[in-house]
Amino acid sequence: MPGDYVSFSAAWFTLSLINAGLAQGKGRSGLQWWFISLIVGPFATLLIVAWPALATGQPDFPPGKMSRNQAVVLGAIVLLVMFAIFGLAN
Repeated sequence: MPGDYVSFSAAWFTLSLINAGLAQGKGRSGLQWWFISLIVGPFATLLIVAWPALATGQPDFPPGKMSRNQAVVLGAIVLLVMFAIFGLAN
């Protein structure tokens, strides 16, 4: 069904944005990981989470910034909401 492709594509694109944020949080290039995530999707998430963060000489969580756990929880909530919206639309 065409509607299934739309919801799958929206979830894949959203995951790529979440991966870009996770990569930036670990000191890596968000843009590069966004492109990688568009191609390999969930496998990029596994790589980003499994690889250690790059040493930047800055504190892990400067004031006013979102921690990695908060970003993951927020990303999961966004995905669940999207799945609920697209699931109800069908």
